[in-house]
Amino acid sequence: MYRVALDLWQDDCPLARATADHEVTLTTPYWNFSPETGRWDLWIEASADDRSELEAGVRALGGAETMHRFELRRKRASSATVRALFDETAAIDAITAHGGAVIGPFTNRAGRERWHVGFTDSAAVDAALAALDRREDFAVVERTRLDGSDAPDVYRHFDAAAALLAGCDRLTGTERRVLRTAVERGYYATPRQETLATLGDRCGVSDAAISKTLRRAERKLLGAAVTALDDLGDLDGPDDPDRPRPARGGADGG
Repeated sequence: MYRVALDLWQDDCPLARATADHEVTLTTPYWNFSPETGRWDLWIEASADDRSELEAGVRALGGAETMHRFELRRKRASSATVRALFDETAAIDAITAHGGAVIGPFTNRAGRERWHVGFTDSAAVDAALAALDRREDFAVVERTRLDGSDAPDVYRHFDAAAALLAGCDRLTGTERRVLRTAVERGYYATPRQETLATLGDRCGVSDAAISKTLRRAERKLLGAAVTALDDLGDLDGPDDPDRPRPARGGADGG
């Protein structure tokens, strides 16, 4: 199987249009495409830094000509959840016509879309990309062959990946900025290249505040990591040097 990541602009996609005209990001974690009806059925998470931009982007999406059903399910602060049903686009038609399928969530930002699509063989990938090239403005970001050892891991460990992402999502903006600065400046390096005091100076707060922020961020991420490890099952990796080894010889050790 082949996994292909695409960055593209779809002139006939209401999500692309909405994000091109408004500073809103649309992420689609749940979706279904029906070749029989030729329609997308999507759950869309909309977010924006500005509430007015969020509302304008959602209105633009709901008012698209190809929209058959649009439901605002939730709106809070600068985020919203909507369900939309609209006609297929030329891009998905090119993908499905060559045996491909969308295999993961996709994101729309500033008019561009990031897709992850799957194909069974390389010839199908080439044919689909050639068809897309005649219709769409796009770039191939990644093209990966999933062999027998890679493919099962990608799908079998979905719960572990979701646990890690959930931990990252729980970080506040301040926690993300401080943690990123700490990593980039060598606070976690050996030997340590940054102290709490210098990190605090860099972030414009006291070392006590930096310490508290880092502890909160670490607690969230480590909790998510332990949950992910539980989902993986075997806490001892195969190359763990501290993993107990079977004793040599017989039952008496001789």
